[in-house]
Amino acid sequence: MPMKLSNVILLLVVVVLCATFSLRIFQGLDEMMGDQYWVVDTTQGDHGWYGMGLLPHVKKVPKEVVQAVNTDPDNDEKYIIYAQNGDFAGNSVYGICLGIPLIMYLIWFAFILGFPDRIDPYLLPRRIFTLTVIIMCSVIVNLFLMRIAADFARDPMSRIANVAGNHASLLFHNAGIWFAILFSALGTPNHSMRETAAPDSRNWQTQANEKFNWMFVLLFAVTILEVALVKNKLALPDAAVDYSVWIILVVIFMRMFGFSPKYWVKRGRGIAIMFAGTLITLPVFYLLERATGTLGAGFASPILTKALGPENANIGLSLMVSIYLIFWMEFAAAIRMNGPSHRLTTEKHV
Repeated sequence: MPMKLSNVILLLVVVVLCATFSLRIFQGLDEMMGDQYWVVDTTQGDHGWYGMGLLPHVKKVPKEVVQAVNTDPDNDEKYIIYAQNGDFAGNSVYGICLGIPLIMYLIWFAFILGFPDRIDPYLLPRRIFTLTVIIMCSVIVNLFLMRIAADFARDPMSRIANVAGNHASLLFHNAGIWFAILFSALGTPNHSMRETAAPDSRNWQTQANEKFNWMFVLLFAVTILEVALVKNKLALPDAAVDYSVWIILVVIFMRMFGFSPKYWVKRGRGIAIMFAGTLITLPVFYLLERATGTLGAGFASPILTKALGPENANIGLSLMVSIYLIFWMEFAAAIRMNGPSHRLTTEKHV
């Protein structure tokens, strides 16, 4: 049964507000640094109160001072750069950076907590516990990742600077999505104390060949699409990040709507929500950039034009489209409008 319109609006508003607030925290970290580096404060010890260098004491030092000291061959005491402005928020591609936490919070609220209309009071405590574990795992894993990446950084010994495309917020929110999917797959939000018998698979009939055929057809289609986008400077030049999101889109699409056109035609509402939502989202971010001058859309962008040249004004379009296709596809599932319509189901039984 589809979700009521009032609940649909409530879910969308809550997810957008949470994603905006979350990203605003990262933007605040950038603003705190200004035109300075955060460097590790070694006067408080090699490790201080933090374990394994994951969360160090830091202090702000002007960039020109850090660069002068670190490039001086006669100076053995080098600054250890922890972060610089731009490492956390990524205002220049705000539409992309906001899309990831949108997906994360949608999964957290709709698929784990059952918000707004399927909150089970009996299951709620364990679901909140699961969500707490997801958040803790996300933070700890990201700190480890940044620390490991620091061991290979060459700028010199930087901890966050130039890690993950200079947008730590993407790392944290991606981890939030990954752990949410993992714990949902393990069934922890709905865990039962009683074990159930495993299904007998000896009489199952597989559709593996058809599934693989259509999967490779879709992968071939998005490959051609990505190549065309790169050739026309509508995607990142190396294409690896963009293409990985398109692959994820294919997998989720087949999971949501079925693995062949005979299923897709019965799920027109969900597919329509996916495309219509994306087509509405793009001009919203376009107008937002024009209104603010600092929150970049990722395409048709004066900010990217100024930073990278006019030929690169649209290099974020591929990621914008693929990320918001995923968000609206997940949203269609969250409001229970990704399945066959009631009319098609009734006709089938008649």
